Amino acid sequence: MTNSLLIKVCGITRTCDAEACVNLGVDFCGFVFHPPSPRNMVAADVAQIHTEGLRRVGVFTTHDTDDILRTMEEAQLDYAQLHAEQSEACAEAIGAERVIRVCFALPDAPCCAAFLLFDKPFDWHTLKGVSVCQPYFVAGGLNAGNIREALSCASPVGVDLNSGVESAPGQKDASRIKTVLDALALAFLIYTSLPWKILHKTDLICLMQLF
Repeated sequence: MTNSLLIKVCGITRTCDAEACVNLGVDFCGFVFHPPSPRNMVAADVAQIHTEGLRRVGVFTTHDTDDILRTMEEAQLDYAQLHAEQSEACAEAIGAERVIRVCFALPDAPCCAAFLLFDKPFDWHTLKGVSVCQPYFVAGGLNAGNIREALSCASPVGVDLNSGVESAPGQKDASRIKTVLDALALAFLIYTSLPWKILHKTDLICLMQLF
């Protein structure tokens, strides 16, 4: 585990939520391109959401390579998060440095991706003591109550927050994001001997009260 974790907040639908992520020191923001989802967005609307230095990620499900590339350009995305069984050829066309590959089981070999992302129904406990062949994020309902457990099992380079920091589907709550990040700071201090970048300069005694 490194001396800081990358923070990704996924399912952004509103400019105010993107601004909250910027203010709280988040690293990545994610936009969902999946019509059945209450967090679904279209490329033209995403392009209007300014993110001031955040790395922008598009979550793709059934899209083919051409659709993904077209959407990435129109929505001004930095990464494609491949959430279905898109082929390695698709990932290669996008470029490994721009791909986040979602996994629901431990991979047998490295794949064409900058990062892996382990999401539900993947069990975090599967990662305990396991060396994963590529840098990875953990996801799946992370919130202030379970982030400590997740980090006790896994050694990710980052965490992906979504429903655990919402007041309603697609509506992020800045106070919940901050609470998770504070809990994350304490969990990091507990499970590593390295200094954590406490983004919010929160008193450690206040952090301890979360547990």
